[in-house]
Parts: sequence; C-alpha cells; structure tokens
Amino acid sequence: MGSTTTARCAAVAAALTLLLGAAACGGDDSPRRDGGAATASPSRPVAPEKPAPGDHRLTIEGRTGAYELHAPPSYRPGQKTPLVVAIHYRGADAAMMRAVTRLDAKADREGFLVAYPCCGGNEDVGFVRTMVEHLIRTWDVDPDRVYATGMSAGAAMTYRLAMEAPDLFAAVAPVSGGLIGGQPASAAAQRPARSVSVVSFIGADDRTADALEIRLGQWRREYGCVERPATWVDRAKTVNRVVSTCPGGAEVVGYTVNGMGHRWPGGAEVGLGAPDTAIVATDLIWDFFVAHPRRPA
Repeated sequence: MGSTTTARCAAVAAALTLLLGAAACGGDDSPRRDGGAATASPSRPVAPEKPAPGDHRLTIEGRTGAYELHAPPSYRPGQKTPLVVAIHYRGADAAMMRAVTRLDAKADREGFLVAYPCCGGNEDVGFVRTMVEHLIRTWDVDPDRVYATGMSAGAAMTYRLAMEAPDLFAAVAPVSGGLIGGQPASAAAQRPARSVSVVSFIGADDRTADALEIRLGQWRREYGCVERPATWVDRAKTVNRVVSTCPGGAEVVGYTVNGMGHRWPGGAEVGLGAPDTAIVATDLIWDFFVAHPRRPA
C-alpha cells in the first residue's frame, strides 16, 4: 500500500472506531413480540420453543443476550428455509433494524427467516454461531443458505462472521461499514478458508468512505479477486458498481452511492434509512444471496 493511501486510512481510523464500535452483548429488555421463548424467572419457566410463522423472541441456553426471529407465513417446520442474520448499528436495536431495512416484508414475499441478534461486542461471533447452529437444528434452516447483513457496527460484524465462521455463512452484505484499521499483517490473516461472497454498500458522502473503500479493496486482493471496470447502475449516474470474481466461485460486489452518507440505501425514512436513493439495498442484498449459496470448501 502506498504512503498516501496509508495516510488516508489512518486519518479516518478514529471515525471508524467511533461509528463502527458495538455495544456489549446482552441486556436487551425490550418487550417480546409474541409468545416465543423468554428468559426464565423463579416464578415463570421458559416457554417451549415452537417453530411456526410469525415473530418470536428467543434466548440461547447458557448465554447472555437474546434474538428476535421472523418467520414468513409460508414457513413450515421440516422444510429447508434460508436464513438472513441482520445485525443492527450502534445506538439502534433489533426493532430499528427491522424498521429501516424492511427485511420482514421482504422475507414474507420471498420465504426466508430473519434473525435479529439483540447484542453486540466481543462475544458476538460465538453468540451468532450458537444461534445459527440452533436454528439449523430446530427451525430447519438450510445450512447452504445462511447469510448475514448489517449496518455500520453491524456491517463490521458481518466481515467478522465471514472471516471467523466461513463454515456457516455463504455470503455477507455489509452496509455503510466494514473492517476497522489498516492493512492486515498478512493476507492469510483476513482470508477465510472457505469462499464467502460479499456485497457492500458505501455512501460517497460517508465520512468513513475512504477507509471503507480501502478495506474493501484489500479484501478483494486478499481473496485474489479479478476486478472488472466500474459501471453506472442508473441513468442519472448516482450509483456505481464494481464486480470482482474470486477463486473458489466467490464474488465481491461493491456499490458506491453518490450523495449518500452513513445510511441504508432505499431504507425506510426512520433511523439511518435513505429512502430516496436510486437503489434499494434490501432488494439487491436478497438477489445477491439467492445467487450465492454456500459452495464446497
């Protein structure tokens, strides 16, 4: 990496740490949406977990924290179903992530499960791994169609999941976030053993945009990807896309949205949603996930 690029990356490191940091796992005491499993109390035993369509608030035995699970009307126990793990940004919660992304409505149309972990921090990879393994066993999640998306701090977590749990995740979709820090000590330090496809969304007006673009470029190089020329997505030339093909059948796609800051493209007009962009990240993310099931190692 050249000295100019290194300096640019270092200049935004503090901003990345601020924007992409995450809160500690656990402690979410928001009310349950339905009759799903709850934390046990001395006077009230945990309700049995019953896979079914609808909204469920669930816990993991032996771990602090909870997660919300949305199952579409078409969900049937015993039928293999895709799963999307959606990780909220710092200062938000699962309810805000649901509102901004409108993933529940997308899941209802397309027939997949959405899990919203109500936690963050150093224990997240272990928490998410345990959660996904449980959903594969108990909710008949298709192990070849497990995906993750997240925004800001949640986006940084999706990269961690790709690096540390490539045996579980087929593809990830970081939005307005990414890996923190400069170039890794070695390519092997960041490259997963199994190919994990990535689709990224970055606002050109995001104050961390330069660092996020640098790290996405490093990710491509660490994979050994071949980058194609950038193309405009819309006639007004507000969104460009770079597609890279990688060894092992993986693909890395990066969208840059001009005129957008630290936002979710096409998201609802709440929180960090950006409803007026030329693209809708939620739709593009699901299309990307459909095209990228898990491949053999």
